[in-house]
Amino acid sequence: MRIAFLTLVLLAASLPATAGTYTQQIELSPGWNAIWVEVEPVVDDIEQVFAGVPVASVWRWIPDDRTVAFIQDPDEELLTIDGWFGYFPAERPESILTNLYTINANQAYLVRLQGSSPVTVEITGTPSLRPMTWRPDGFQFTGFPVEPGNGPTFAAWFAGSEAHEGQTIYRLEDGQWMPIEQPQIERINSGEAYWVRTRGRSDFQGPMAVEMDFGDRLDFGASVARDELVVRNNSGFSNQISIRQLDAEVPVPLALAQTDEENGGTVWPVIPGETSFSLPVDEARILRFGIRRASLFATNAVQVIEITNGLGSRRLIEVSATTFGSQVAGAALQARGGKTGEIDLQSTDPRFAGLWLGVATIDRVSTAQTGGVVPLPTDSEFPLRLIVHVDAAGNVRMLKEVIQMWQEGVTEPDPDNPEFEVVVEPGRYVLITDDTLLPQFTGAVLRDGEPAGVRLSTAAYDFEGNELDLEGVFGPGGLLTGTIAIDPEHPTNPFLHRFHPDHDNLDPQFLNFREEAYPVTREMEFLFAEDDPENFDRPGWGDSEVAGTFNEAISGLHRSTIFVSGSFRFRRVLNIDQLNQ
Repeated sequence: MRIAFLTLVLLAASLPATAGTYTQQIELSPGWNAIWVEVEPVVDDIEQVFAGVPVASVWRWIPDDRTVAFIQDPDEELLTIDGWFGYFPAERPESILTNLYTINANQAYLVRLQGSSPVTVEITGTPSLRPMTWRPDGFQFTGFPVEPGNGPTFAAWFAGSEAHEGQTIYRLEDGQWMPIEQPQIERINSGEAYWVRTRGRSDFQGPMAVEMDFGDRLDFGASVARDELVVRNNSGFSNQISIRQLDAEVPVPLALAQTDEENGGTVWPVIPGETSFSLPVDEARILRFGIRRASLFATNAVQVIEITNGLGSRRLIEVSATTFGSQVAGAALQARGGKTGEIDLQSTDPRFAGLWLGVATIDRVSTAQTGGVVPLPTDSEFPLRLIVHVDAAGNVRMLKEVIQMWQEGVTEPDPDNPEFEVVVEPGRYVLITDDTLLPQFTGAVLRDGEPAGVRLSTAAYDFEGNELDLEGVFGPGGLLTGTIAIDPEHPTNPFLHRFHPDHDNLDPQFLNFREEAYPVTREMEFLFAEDDPENFDRPGWGDSEVAGTFNEAISGLHRSTIFVSGSFRFRRVLNIDQLNQ
């Protein structure tokens, strides 16, 4: 199982970045059309978006701070009106007047179609969760995020907004802007744009508002395991919120935090393609998403999720995920010419590369006085702080101390403008275990206004040097072993005392070496669990968090070997796959 899993990771790591996109279909009729583009096109060049479509012109309204008069007839000379930008195909004589070059998400456009037959335009791209904006005491040219073929009525959409209640809305019909006379009956169409008037100021986002504190998508970068958004019910009715993952070449393994009804704790079940929950009137729910990177077998993946409220509202959200370890594994595979057969399948999976901090919790100790070999429960637990580093080749080392520093980037004069510098190699964080190398770097943080390194250390063990090689496999299902040998002359040997004649390792004349301190050996074993032994089941399990059983045999402290056992848990704190460089 372990061999097959590692082979799959290395093969998948060579996959290119995959894009999860959504294709919006917009029906154009001969003459003028008011459309609303819901996605950011993969290729946003306006000529490419409308390639093969007989458009005469495409227009976008980009208003300034001045009040803009409502345009009743699109046939008016829009180029002469402030705020309108237009595109004309190259074959038309007006093409020299083009000042609109791209198509963007969540934007309304006027499109004039030539000919006598309708045309369906397909725009493939990624959605953007940017909030809607409204011009106070004026008109806004916009569309709305609604379900195709199941849009709500205008009255239902604006029921929760005092700024829009009873305000004028115009729809383009046969080339003329006509007011919506029956908002309780007429429905909003997906992909259609309207002129909507706002009374005063408004931040209304629709009957179902989906909000994020930062950004416009769920972005799980290499070191990000969780992200969240808020869903609000402004509809005036109880909503059944549905979350659905749309098809993607490489799905993003998303988990959604839920409360365990039995113990009140938090669980992170994987979204099974689609899930739903009830959201009462005027309430909001924070959706905490996590990424199961242990199930993501690609360098990165992008997918689109759809959130609906059962009453016609719909928001599309881009979800992206990056796996740091897959990049390392891909590089390792490439270095071997793509031959997985040459990989040592008993070594650590390179996707675990980085710095790991952990704690071994000792709760069982054998009775040395009776020569017992079975650890027995203790009255209290004893923690041991652990520091482990995994490099890009899968080598595992236990560290006593490591310092995070900063390697300055490399710049050179810009060939086009020598007065400015361009970055040749960006700066990066480094991990240092050799103190003699510290002068080559600068501090990683500011302390009292001065750059300083971040030191991580432990007093739970000691050995010669600052690194100890561990044998075996780091990660779920793996086994790591290591031996710490403390000789009689080691400064931290518990029997050594430089000023006690019976424990200074010197003869009675204090001239020659005579062993008086006993050597001590610690044999450690880390048995990694496949599943979280404490059932926390957090999103980072198997990728940025691992745990298992800890065993240790200590000889030299007593005539009988002392056996201890407990549990351990590691968390990856830095995705830096090398030491001292």
